Amino acid sequence: MSNSNETDAFGADLASGVAAFDSKNFSMAYQLLAPLAAQGDAESLWRLGMMQMNGLGMVENQPLGFENFIKAAEQEHAFAHHMIAVAYMTGEGVEKDIIKAIKWFEKAAEYELPGAMYALGMLYEDGKEVKKDLEKTQYWYDQAAKAGV
Repeated sequence: MSNSNETDAFGADLASGVAAFDSKNFSMAYQLLAPLAAQGDAESLWRLGMMQMNGLGMVENQPLGFENFIKAAEQEHAFAHHMIAVAYMTGEGVEKDIIKAIKWFEKAAEYELPGAMYALGMLYEDGKEVKKDLEKTQYWYDQAAKAGV
């Protein structure tokens, strides 16, 4: 007996959930993506995390959103790495920790995410949260430019 019907249904729900999310129909997105996230689907976990973190179509639950970002990152979801870094940088859903933020931005940068590279450049240029380092600033801005900011 084949699982292709289950796989097809999963794919259809994921596609519909992503489309609902992208068109800002968050309650529909939640209905479609929550069961997939419960099965461990990284894209669903990340999008659910975004909704929980920002209170999109639901009551804000930042710690739960953060947990879902971690679960998605464990499956190599690039944007989840970026959002974990942002959470550590801002203290949303987790205790603020700039050293951890930098570590996660660096992980996100490995996925060629220009936003993460740019954030690293800004942190080193700003020098408020971390020691000012113009060499690192230039390096990360150059990397971001190459990656397409």
